[in-house]
Amino acid sequence: MRKWIGLILAGIILGSGLSVAVGGGPQAASTRSGGVPRAFTLVAEPVRWEIQQGLVVDGWGYNGATPGPTIRVTEGDHVRVTLTNDLPAPTTIHWHGIDVPVAQDGVPGLSQNAVEPGETFVYDFIATNPGTRWYHSHVDSNMQIQLGLFGAFIIEPRVPEPVHYDREFTYLLSEKALDVTPAVALGEADVRHRTAGNGRGGAFAPDLFLMNGKSGAAIDPVTVAVGERVRIRLINAGNLVHTIHTHGHSFTIIATDGNPVPIVARLTKDTVLIGPAERYDLELVANNPGIWMFHCHINNHAANGMVTELAYTGAAPLAGGDHSLAHGPVAPAASPAPATSSNAGHDAAAHGQAPSPAASASPALTTGAPVVATDREIQMVDDRYLPSRITVKIGETVIWKNTGNNQHTTSSLAGLWDSGPLERGTSFRHLFTTPGTYQFICRQHLLQGMRGVVTVEAP
Repeated sequence: MRKWIGLILAGIILGSGLSVAVGGGPQAASTRSGGVPRAFTLVAEPVRWEIQQGLVVDGWGYNGATPGPTIRVTEGDHVRVTLTNDLPAPTTIHWHGIDVPVAQDGVPGLSQNAVEPGETFVYDFIATNPGTRWYHSHVDSNMQIQLGLFGAFIIEPRVPEPVHYDREFTYLLSEKALDVTPAVALGEADVRHRTAGNGRGGAFAPDLFLMNGKSGAAIDPVTVAVGERVRIRLINAGNLVHTIHTHGHSFTIIATDGNPVPIVARLTKDTVLIGPAERYDLELVANNPGIWMFHCHINNHAANGMVTELAYTGAAPLAGGDHSLAHGPVAPAASPAPATSSNAGHDAAAHGQAPSPAASASPALTTGAPVVATDREIQMVDDRYLPSRITVKIGETVIWKNTGNNQHTTSSLAGLWDSGPLERGTSFRHLFTTPGTYQFICRQHLLQGMRGVVTVEAP
């Protein structure tokens, strides 16, 4: 009888959202700051999600962004996370890879009740097992994670590691089906391509493949200086397998799912296969200067977003001065950085490229709009322009038409125009009024070589 009473009381306490330790185990007490909790707040709310320049979609995120903020604590810290649900749907948080008490695990109907719109729930636990972890919604996970409800959770070891890393980067990998919208998740709308089978069995065909919620040129690169030792944390928050490859460098796998790999068991590779929910920590030594690709080697994943660069301080692409438009100037050498370096902006002159003469802006051309005899057309195919070089006269209009299967852009290197993402069958036009040479790229496929030139001459 006492055993059953004890179990009932424990169940009541667990259901209240308080952490409980049984038998004085590792969850029994905090070991830092005299037991004062490390407090965090996560507000689940609708967000406007900029996947790349010109492509902004409705999503759900934490604290106004997706992915949510990286939570970084130390092994043994008492962690208290307040979840406020400002979504129009129930949600919870699961602490993936962290050995929390069952009442903190975030599984509705099993370890807690779902947090309803307008409600708050406090997660309270001790950060026991160090390593690369992550957090995500566990209500309608197929929809809510794809809408943006996920983030990184890093637990540093209590005893510092013997290896010093000069820089550290974290990349959460995911896919984005543009058919998946908040309205679809709420049952208020159907997916656009249902007739093609999209959505059957909860499977949605992805349009884009993302790193840290961004696509292509919007992804922050791995920036390094010669001789630096770099740690790259990979977290697969998506539904598909990805295979991450570094050009010009090999790396050592130092941790799997956040857990250290013994030195005698470590592998040296240049490509790592990472399944859904898996994590790999990579150690790379910057010993081969240049600007190199860093991408998923499943080719359609790279061609549709999952590609960035490993760029050395002061390096420029041998093929031309395009790097600054894609990712901003390469950051200078710095002290250890705990997070992915930021995009420093676009500066066309940073690598010796002079701005083109000014030209008048022109609106996007809607499908089926009239074409006049002097208009010149460039087709966007996967992944190049046809033709890639064209000569026109002052006063003529160039039309870029997407006849490929991928989304493409036409983006002026001098910042004179940017079409935003164009789907198959849509077009963009620009009127040229000043002679000069105008270089342009596809932001999505620059690293696949998609670039071109318009030369404008006097009549």
